[in-house]
This record gives sequence, structure tokens and C-alpha cells, in this order.
Amino acid sequence: MKNYGCFVPAFACIGLALFSVTHSCPMFVEFYPDPKDVSDKEGEYVEILMDDFRAESLFVRFESKEILAFPWPDAERLVLVHDSAQCAARTSVQGSSQDTLLYEPQSPSQSGLQSGLRNQDAPRRGVVCGSLGNTTLPNSRESGWKLWAGTCVDSVTVPRPKSGKVIHRVGMTNEWTFAEASSAVSENGERDSLMEARMFAGGASLLRVTEVHHCPEEPMPEWVELHNASAYAFPLDAFRFCDRGGVLGQAGDSILPYQTVLVSKDTASLRVALGIPDIRLIQVSLGFLNNVEGMLRLCFRNDVVDSVVWKKGEVACPSGFNPLTGRREFTPGYQSKNAKAGLSSATNATGSQVLLNVPFTYKLSSRVVSMRGNPLRVRVESENEVTVGLLDSAGRYVWKAVVPAMSNVWVNVPVQVHLGIGVGYVTFSAGEYGNVVGILVRP
Repeated sequence: MKNYGCFVPAFACIGLALFSVTHSCPMFVEFYPDPKDVSDKEGEYVEILMDDFRAESLFVRFESKEILAFPWPDAERLVLVHDSAQCAARTSVQGSSQDTLLYEPQSPSQSGLQSGLRNQDAPRRGVVCGSLGNTTLPNSRESGWKLWAGTCVDSVTVPRPKSGKVIHRVGMTNEWTFAEASSAVSENGERDSLMEARMFAGGASLLRVTEVHHCPEEPMPEWVELHNASAYAFPLDAFRFCDRGGVLGQAGDSILPYQTVLVSKDTASLRVALGIPDIRLIQVSLGFLNNVEGMLRLCFRNDVVDSVVWKKGEVACPSGFNPLTGRREFTPGYQSKNAKAGLSSATNATGSQVLLNVPFTYKLSSRVVSMRGNPLRVRVESENEVTVGLLDSAGRYVWKAVVPAMSNVWVNVPVQVHLGIGVGYVTFSAGEYGNVVGILVRP
């Protein structure tokens, strides 16, 4: 696959890419150069993803054509169109036409002096529209585009268009994919709405910060732990630490149901320091976490879904802590009993206690089993399938079975068949969430 990206020198591309990831700059995300059912004038557009970065003005240029200058858009996305009447149609999936504002293009000299925003006092919106002016998108060749604002720059080469296809950027990479224009926006909107419904099923976010190590002993780097307490996978390219670097993954990367991941700017050093090979690590430019007091905010798109604050005297370095329990903790990649208790309930935005999703509960008939006695029985209650396993004293699986969802029946575990006298273990797992219970086998 051809890699479309910067059309400036290679050293500049590298510098711009690093700068963009670190400072959350605006970036091109979609182009629609060749609409099928309407004229180019009515249908073509350019979409720019905004961020928490702020500047007085935003400048856009297509190759050597005129520079389009706009006052800083106070919105999540800026869509450039020819006809303002098309703006409502373009954004109707995301919000009503009342949520759509229009920016008129200005000369670069005017942009810092005069605002083209029709509603000066409007709060931050999802989408605003700007005018492409006399700029038209080519239909039969690659095209070069550049935007800049303050110290931020994004330069891209857009591949040759296909009729009726939206050209969509893959995450924060310089690769592009093609999608049907009729479904590109609506699918994204529906997907985000579904994700939000799943993520806030209990009234509070099910993707949580469960451990923060802001001042570990050297040579261990700083790290943050995230846990997905839901039965659904969430795409990592939709999440980031607000004002701290880029998204947590590329398109296709997900945090699995009940999975725990560690985020650090130096994953290689962290893995060596921890010495635990099977923990999932994610590398993100987090910057430096303040040793005395600080704050972390986890964002879904541009919305804060979880926040953590630490203050002087609450946690002494080099200890890390679990924000759900307020206690010191060092359980990388694993949710302790106290952490699971913290995940079982949380406070929503209104201050009310809400229950979060715990994938299953279980009960054992006994933790002591006789080789000549009754079999060990377990009962699992869950809305999902749960795998029950049996481990020998060395931690090796000797038996597994899947308990169907909503079965709520007692299941025999063949301890007398697969284990000898001594210690054994019963495991319960759903997705990446699991528990292990020790048992004793007697003569």
C-alpha cells in the first residue's frame, strides 16, 4: 500500500509528527473530493479534527492556492464546504442545524482582528463549518494540503480520489482509507453513540484509571493503569489523556473486555523493570507527572470520562496509588480485591452512587474436597459465558468447561479425576477478567 503523508522534507515530517502527538494539534481527517450524486460545488468538503490546543487563527492551504484563514474554531471539528446550506446536511447526524456555526474565510492579516463567527457567545460545539472559497478539490490526482496554527503544522498528501468515496485518515498515521460517503459519517456517529451507551451503562465510565505511579523508584518510568470493567471492547483510537499526547492506539487497536493495560512513555524500560512479560503495555507521550500534586484526565474523543487528582501528603513517593480506593497499590496489570470493590461502584457526575458492571459472581460448595467424598460443585451467575478451569499444584490447566450465560446451575468440577492429594486451584474467567480460588484435596 502506498503511504501518503507529508510532502515536506523527511526530517520535517518526523519533527511535525512528534510535535503533533505531544501537543494534540489540529489535523486533517477526511476529504470528499468527488461526490457522485451532486455537483462538486454542493458535495465536496474537507474535515479537520480540532483539539484542546488553542491559537488565535487557523490557516489552511491547498498546494499553491490562496491561504484560507479562520478565527480559531471553538468546536471538535471544522468542516470546510462551498455552500453553507450544505453544512446542516453534512452535520445533521452529529447534531441539529442549530448546532452548526459558519466561519467566513478571511485574509491572514484580518484573521487575528475580526471574528467570522456568527454567534460570538456560543459554547464549544461539536461541528462548525468554514468556507472553501474558490478552492476546489481535484478529482483525478493526488493533492497536497497543509494547515497551521501557532506552532502546530499538519501537512498531508491525499491519494487520488474515487468517485463517491470519502477519503478517511487512519488514526494519527499518514495512511488513508476509502469509505462510502453515504455511510462514513452516520456509521461513525452511530458507533460513537453505541460506545457511549456501553461505556456509561452504569451511569459512570466503565473504562477507568485504576493505578497511578507518578514517582516510581528509578529506573522504572512513570506509568498509569487503565481497566475496562465492561463486557465490550473499546477502540483505543477513541481515547487519550486530555492535553497529554495522542490517542492510545491506532485504528483496529482495542482494550478487550475486563482487560487491564499499562500506559507509559517508555514501555521498554517499564517491561524490564516490572519483569512481567504478559502485561499489555501501551506507549504514549504522557509528559512528566508531577511528584507533589497533579491531575490526569481520560478523554473519549473530546469528552472527559474519568479524572484523577493527587495532592501533597496523600501519597508519599515512590508509592503509587489506586484512585478508586485512595490507597497505595502496586498490582500492575491485575485488579486486587480492593480495586474490584472500587470498580463495583462509583460516583457519577451528579454525585450519586451507581453500580458498575461486574461480569460474574460465583460460589463453591466447599474449598476442601475429599478424594472419596462428594464432588466439588460451583455455581456461576452471569449474563455472559464464563469459563471454569481446574489447575494442578504447578498451575497447569487439567480441565476446562464453559458455563452458559444465565444458567445459574451447580456444575460439578472433576477434582477427584484430575488432581491428586494436595493443593489445587479453580479459575473463573470472562474476557480478560478472572478470579482464582485455592482448594485443598484430602485423602
